[in-house]
Amino acid sequence: MNATDALFTPVRLGGLTLANRLVMAPMGTCLDQGGFVTDDTVAYYRRRAEGGVGAITVEGCLVSPDTVGPEPRLSAPEYVPGLNRIVEAVRPHGTVVGVQLMHPGRQVVDGPSVAPSPVPLNSASPTPHELTEPEISRIVADYAQAARLAADAGFDYLEVHGAHGYLPSNFLSPRHNLRTDGYGGTLARRARFSVEVAQAIVAAVELPLVWRLNGTDAEPGGFDLDSAVTVARLLEDAGVAAISVSSGTWLTLHETLAPMAVRRGHMRPLVKAVRQAVSVPVMAVGRLDDPALAAEVVASGDADLVLLGRGLIAEPDWPNLVRAGRLSEVRPCIACNACVDLVGRGERARCSVNPEVGRERTWAVEPAAAARRVMVVGSGPSGLEAARIARLRGHEVSVWERDGSCGGKLGVAGAAPSKQEVLRFREFQLRRLGELGVRIRTGAPVSARTVAEQRPDVVVVATGAVPLVPPIPGIGGPHVHDAQRLLRGEIDVAPGTRLVVVGGSATGCETAELVRARGAEVTIVEMRSSVGRGIEAITRRQLVKQLRRDGVRIVTNAVVVGIEPGAVHWRPAGEEGAGESFPADLVALAIGWRATGPEIAAELAGEGRDVRILGDAENPADFVAAVNAGADAGLAV
Repeated sequence: MNATDALFTPVRLGGLTLANRLVMAPMGTCLDQGGFVTDDTVAYYRRRAEGGVGAITVEGCLVSPDTVGPEPRLSAPEYVPGLNRIVEAVRPHGTVVGVQLMHPGRQVVDGPSVAPSPVPLNSASPTPHELTEPEISRIVADYAQAARLAADAGFDYLEVHGAHGYLPSNFLSPRHNLRTDGYGGTLARRARFSVEVAQAIVAAVELPLVWRLNGTDAEPGGFDLDSAVTVARLLEDAGVAAISVSSGTWLTLHETLAPMAVRRGHMRPLVKAVRQAVSVPVMAVGRLDDPALAAEVVASGDADLVLLGRGLIAEPDWPNLVRAGRLSEVRPCIACNACVDLVGRGERARCSVNPEVGRERTWAVEPAAAARRVMVVGSGPSGLEAARIARLRGHEVSVWERDGSCGGKLGVAGAAPSKQEVLRFREFQLRRLGELGVRIRTGAPVSARTVAEQRPDVVVVATGAVPLVPPIPGIGGPHVHDAQRLLRGEIDVAPGTRLVVVGGSATGCETAELVRARGAEVTIVEMRSSVGRGIEAITRRQLVKQLRRDGVRIVTNAVVVGIEPGAVHWRPAGEEGAGESFPADLVALAIGWRATGPEIAAELAGEGRDVRILGDAENPADFVAAVNAGADAGLAV
């Protein structure tokens, strides 16, 4: 028996039988258009069904017609045909398919904001309208109507999003539900809305109903695990066929959508407690895309099913590959939350490690018409992905890296304590390139002579970008270094060293994190109003909090005007005068980047030679853009 066999046994969900214990978690994609399912939406879900998952829960659909949001809608009959297209696309692959019903309540960007009590989400949000009892009854009826429409669309089961601070969850919270009527006060009264919604859906349709429930809001004075256990029993009594246990709200998103610094399986104690309290199946979630951990959660009896979310974005074939024991081929989700960040801004879902995401409808890695010799110069995320795709298409590919190891910015970013998951993707890429027969040369700078000797048909310039060095007096001093050198361990930083990091970008924050952990005294000086640009929102929020807790001094709206041995001089942005100084034994520069591609391409281009520039070498950007640019180059060669 394989260690992962527990994941691939059948399981009952109400009257349904799922072929395995793996469920695709409902995740927003922004692939719909005006609330209607598109061809891209259908292709996205079909691709996950092809990968062998036992069930797919389609992303949350809005149940009330007056709610404004980027989500698909299930509030009127005109939305049914599109959703039926998803069902018809998924079902031939043996996958059971459900849909999540949601009402965001006060967690909206536009349109009506409603809640059990007039408590704003945060200081920047409007005060929500306090729902009256007739309005509550109308929303309960909206859920029932959406359930009937879902049945019309052909779904096998339903799920209510009762977690993450959305409307049912907001009613459950003693911190945010301050009502004194029958929907507030005691836990039973705060649970009344959820129970009424469940009863209305069960009465309306015969489909099994899953309820997504927070094990905890992870907020002081919020909904807690003891309350979750009680509510789970109430929901079971109301006819719910399964409980999906999660945690967190918009105020604690590091729980809900844990970034890579959060340990895998962090929600496991929550699901275990609920599983012991109810007799219906219970679903676990929370960075469970490690096959051994997922199997152990099921085998131990802590949960009956495992939800895969971001893991199936990164690797749609996760179930089939794991079942076949081909673990080395599973593309790792590194929990960078790029997908979350994009969708949170209302942009289409994409992925840092999987360039297929969001373009499944048109994605095709087809054999090249003729095999060519492709020389990739640079082994950062763009170069490695270009090499992989080009080789899959049948080209003869070699990768040439100037430094002694591959990875470019992947290796640099992975040096920070909170970012080491990045290295998993680098190792995956290098392993796959080795399996595919791509020749990789390190410590191999490339010149025009090298290219002439190798005689490639195509040269792909993926040399990345170099740090910007502005004309600050003293910036060339011997104690001033590119921040990447500190991340790579090339500069020794002893405990007690006074380090000033000039620039609060991702690289600057990661340098501060690493060096502070080694006992240095660290100050970040940033000319903008905040630090962490280039880091997705959830990770940035947690990283900045951690830096402050660790004693890193962060100074924003500050312009560095001079550097000398022992000091960095600065003044507030927009002001004149002498300013102030920070003591500095070392200075790390993390100011920005300059593309290297055009000048290198000009050097390498010969008469009639096909030279292409991609990634940061062409335009310094983020990880998602780099990998997608590499894929596009590989497809185009």
